[in-house]
Amino acid sequence: MSKLCKEATLTRTQIQSDPAKTPSHCEFLTHVNRETGSSVQGLAFATNGTWPVLGCDKCSSAETPKLSVTPIDGREFDPTKLFELRLWVPVKLPDEPAEGDVLAREFRWVNGVGAVELTLTSGSPKTSSEVTESVSVSGWFHKVSYLQHKSAATCKEEPAPDTGTRQTKQGKQDTTTNDMSALEFIQEEDKYGNTVVVDQLFTGRWS
Repeated sequence: MSKLCKEATLTRTQIQSDPAKTPSHCEFLTHVNRETGSSVQGLAFATNGTWPVLGCDKCSSAETPKLSVTPIDGREFDPTKLFELRLWVPVKLPDEPAEGDVLAREFRWVNGVGAVELTLTSGSPKTSSEVTESVSVSGWFHKVSYLQHKSAATCKEEPAPDTGTRQTKQGKQDTTTNDMSALEFIQEEDKYGNTVVVDQLFTGRWS
């Protein structure tokens, strides 16, 4: 395994409000807010678009939290149209993680399917005699990042005179870029021993 990949453990824990049914998005948000104190980032997928999530609305109550999202021109965020939520706790990864350090933590909800909490920690799984609903698997992690897209609402651009570059309406060339950090979780196949990326957890913040 490459030196760029280090040993890690991915733990999956089911989130349930009632064993007989899957949680609603309101029940899911209440759980996330209780676990994280609303300091999350994320993505909200709805039938009329996808919104970057900036956390929970500070004006909403802890019992019925509401999402704070980046506005999209010409569209209104409607929680009743949500079909998937992917929320994560921003984590600044140390250069040399110690055994057991939390590297990433995500909460995922799909309407009618269920909800799960994913925690990626450094090192190998710890053996436990306790019966829990969590499942831990071993593997490796690898750091990646994505260039964040700037919408027209936040960065209006126009062609610069006599050049092929683009500039903001203030007349200054826009060279600012922001990355969204993430971690790939890698495992080895049982049959042939190939290594494959089996999941990816975000760790950064929206700019």
